[in-house]
Amino acid sequence: MKQGVGRTQLRKKAKMHSALSLQIKCSVCLSDFTDPVTLSCEHSFCRKCITGHMQASLGPSACPECQTPYDEEDLKSSRLLRNMTSTVREHLAELKLDESTPKERNATLKLSETEGMLMCSEHDEKLKLFCETDQKLVCVICRDGDKHKGHIFKPVKEAAQISKGELKTALGFLAKENGQLDYMIQQQTTEITKTEDKSKTLSAQISAQFEEMHQFLRQKEGEVKQQLGKREKKVIEFMQNNQSVINRRFMENKEKEIILQSALEIEEPDHFLQWWNEKGFPMTKNMKQKADMTPSNIKYTSTVKDLTVLPDSLFLGPHETHLQFFVWKEMLGSIKPVPESLTLKNPGQSYLKVSPGGARIRQADRATVLYKNFNPGTVSEENFQAGQHYWEIEVREKPDWTVGVKMGSEKELSAAKSAESEILLHLKHSKGYVLSCDGKDTTLNTRDKPQKIGLYLDCDRKQVSFYNADSMSRLAQINYSSKQPCCLTLVPGLYLDGMNSDPLSVCSYEFNTGNR
Repeated sequence: MKQGVGRTQLRKKAKMHSALSLQIKCSVCLSDFTDPVTLSCEHSFCRKCITGHMQASLGPSACPECQTPYDEEDLKSSRLLRNMTSTVREHLAELKLDESTPKERNATLKLSETEGMLMCSEHDEKLKLFCETDQKLVCVICRDGDKHKGHIFKPVKEAAQISKGELKTALGFLAKENGQLDYMIQQQTTEITKTEDKSKTLSAQISAQFEEMHQFLRQKEGEVKQQLGKREKKVIEFMQNNQSVINRRFMENKEKEIILQSALEIEEPDHFLQWWNEKGFPMTKNMKQKADMTPSNIKYTSTVKDLTVLPDSLFLGPHETHLQFFVWKEMLGSIKPVPESLTLKNPGQSYLKVSPGGARIRQADRATVLYKNFNPGTVSEENFQAGQHYWEIEVREKPDWTVGVKMGSEKELSAAKSAESEILLHLKHSKGYVLSCDGKDTTLNTRDKPQKIGLYLDCDRKQVSFYNADSMSRLAQINYSSKQPCCLTLVPGLYLDGMNSDPLSVCSYEFNTGNR
């Protein structure tokens, strides 16, 4: 009986020791604190444990206990907890050995060993076995019970070794995955930096190109204003000369008017006639058209008749009425790059006509209705495999045509056609606009009917885009995977009894100006 009471007391002491020892254990490594630190949430861990946890976190670090976010600045050394850990260790050691008989000491030591092992909560026995079926620790009584009937068991040490081996495998996998993820993070960071740098470069490039246009426009504005100033000076000078003649005539006539008016105010007849003889008669005689006119048929020579008021004649021609258009046309000569020109191959078809120079293609005129559905086309002599290229093809009011890109070598293009090597935009007189790619047709819903089609080929990104070149709005965009060189293909469309005989023309924006 006394022996049972002793074991109970020892067990109570051991539980007390266990509760006290839990207060100095790190919840990450489950060992006594080593160089403890405290977070802002007041939870404490070993410095090495919480630093490793922080480094292993892919995103923001969070407290393992309460998930409160923290960073390296929140790690505060806890001298109090470090001292308390040391003190509790010493105290526990003293409690285990002090004030005990040799028998109790031996029992305590054995009990400590026992307490070091986990106990079955149901049978109060050591958990010496591991059920692989349920993946849990059991005692020998549990093994023989109905709950674990037919299950597979292993000794704790052996099961622990197996599980640790599996854990190491998982850990190795995670380490490899985390290495790849870390490398991907670095790569993504590099790409983000490259994108930011490229954006800055493009922004500077855009500013530089707009500055070139601004400079051209400012220069052109100065030239037009200078031309206006010269025209103004010339016109006003001519009008001022005319005004001087009018002023001189006016002053002369005004002087005569005053003299004649003054003579009328002479009351004495003899004085008046004296003036008339000396001045009046010669003056009026010179004013008359003919000297021998009778008093009833007197006509005076007009000093106004040969004069006229010059109207405003200042005019700058097209720069006054169509300034923006004329300047835009001049600006085209300084814009780089412009849509490229190319040469169309003459396929040798009797039903196709390629213009000299290879810039236009159309269906040949015909008198017969045979081959009315024959719709041949041609390709460009130039091939493209790198860089970005843009062309404009004039379609005007044609009701049927095809513009696009073919991929492949010259031999492949001359062999049997492969729909998978073409990206085509059609205007079909019976269906409207259709995009063909990989042998599949997609109807395009657009209200526009462009007079010109813009085709943008980005060989680096493997992308083809079609534009309404009148408004520069995009009609379609599609990617391709072929690594073969590309060339343009133009099909003038069905003949349609002569209703579709207009050509497809590759627009040229090359200027032979002195400024280029």
